[in-house]
Amino acid sequence: METLLLDQDFPGYVGGLPLVVTQPEMFDGMAQNMSSGKRIWWDQTSPGWIQGVSTTGRAFYNRLVPGGLSKVPGLDERLAEGGSVADLACGAGVGLARIAGSYPNCSLVGVDGDAYSLEMAKELLNKAGAQDRATLVRSSLEDLDVAGEYDVAVNNISMHECRDIEKSTANIHRALKSGGYFVISDFPFPETEEELRTVPARIMAGIQYFEATIDDQLLPIKAYVELLHRHGFRSVGTVELTPVHALTYGQK
Repeated sequence: METLLLDQDFPGYVGGLPLVVTQPEMFDGMAQNMSSGKRIWWDQTSPGWIQGVSTTGRAFYNRLVPGGLSKVPGLDERLAEGGSVADLACGAGVGLARIAGSYPNCSLVGVDGDAYSLEMAKELLNKAGAQDRATLVRSSLEDLDVAGEYDVAVNNISMHECRDIEKSTANIHRALKSGGYFVISDFPFPETEEELRTVPARIMAGIQYFEATIDDQLLPIKAYVELLHRHGFRSVGTVELTPVHALTYGQK
């Protein structure tokens, strides 16, 4: 229990959950919004909520960097050589700091639509000594407007939150260099009623209940595979890291 709740570098760390569930955005907000139909967004949430969510997402980044990325064919070698790596919807910068430590030859770009999250990311990058090779950009993925700039783009447990996932994916494809990698790290929501009866699926169903209040929907891996194919990605594949965490990847 000490490891699960206190060791923030443990891949199964869940110590951020108590902070999240005690925030007003959780049960109080859900009770109000489910009856009124109101939908909130990240820039309308409190600093406490942002901080709590960043800690719950830490375990996903711990599994993703470097272990999960090393399972994508050819990607580990590409990152070791160096290049530009974008963390899209970077939040408080946990992933940026881990990428900086794992791949010292890479430059970093953190993209997020929330100003407070980017301030937290800036502070974390300063603590990691990576500020000189990192750039932070305030933008939603729907408004991302760059071309041929990134060697690698990752999105961690946020792709399901896109307001327009088709436009976002098209923007990401354009932002990558030729041969660049896009890695989606997210919940693998069940496709069938039978799969929903498993314990991991029930956990994800609970998360899905909250996602409904911010007008989001967890997606199955099949949906991400089809999404990448629709937008011209090649060598599309998937990797299961845990029953509640999977990668979908492709190259431009």
